[in-house]
Order: sequence, then structure tokens, then C-alpha cells
Amino acid sequence: MQYLADFVILAVIYFLFFCKKWYRMSKKVFIVNTLMYIYITMVLYVTLMPFPIPFLNGTNNLFLETANIIPFRNLRLNYYGSIREILLNVIMMIPFGFLFPIIKKSGILKTVAMCFLFSLAIEIAQLLSAFWGALSSRAA
Repeated sequence: MQYLADFVILAVIYFLFFCKKWYRMSKKVFIVNTLMYIYITMVLYVTLMPFPIPFLNGTNNLFLETANIIPFRNLRLNYYGSIREILLNVIMMIPFGFLFPIIKKSGILKTVAMCFLFSLAIEIAQLLSAFWGALSSRAA
């Protein structure tokens, strides 16, 4: 039920703030921007949803034991699935790498930098999500 509420909120945001504005520009802008919005929504669904609200009943009380804040630690220690995880993260960023330069008319360096920043933002949000879940389960 939480997922449905999240998608309803994202759909309302789309229709209230973006749909009319993009449709007025041109059909191409409308289609590409809508694809980017759907892509970002799906990435958020796969990586973050449902995002715990701090200080409510959380799900993760093992934050300090499970949080990995060392880059590529799993790969260096040869943990099972680490290569698969990195490969899936790269594949997840491919649509962003194609859509961003179409929308912003930017070069390869700016596109790579924005892909990196988008990926970093997702990783930080996942860390915060686990941290907030740990805080909220301790407060309960």
C-alpha cells in the first residue's frame, strides 16, 4: 500500500507541475522529459521506496553493522554478488546517460558528471534511509 501512495504522489506532482509545461514546448520535449521523469521515478522505486520517515516505526535496527561506507569494499573482499551489484548500477545509469544530453544539450563530460552525482545522491539517500530506520526503531 505504501508503494501505491508513493506512486500516486509522484503522478500528482507530474500532472500538476510538469505535464502542461512540457506539452506546450513541443511533442519531442514532452516525450523526452516524460521518459526522464518515468525513468527517475522507476530508479527511485527500485533504490529507495518506501523511504522511511524519521522517528516513526522503522525497519532497520542494525545500521552500524550493515552500513557499508567504504567504496568498493565488497569488491575488494570478494563478497558474493559485488560484481553483479556494480554492473547493475552501471546498467541502471545508462538511460540517464542517453536522456540527459538530449534534454540539457550537454557534452559528454557534463553528462558523466551528472550521472556520477545522480548515482552518488542515490547512495547517500540509501545510507540516510538505513540511518533513519535505525533511529526510528531505537526511539520506538
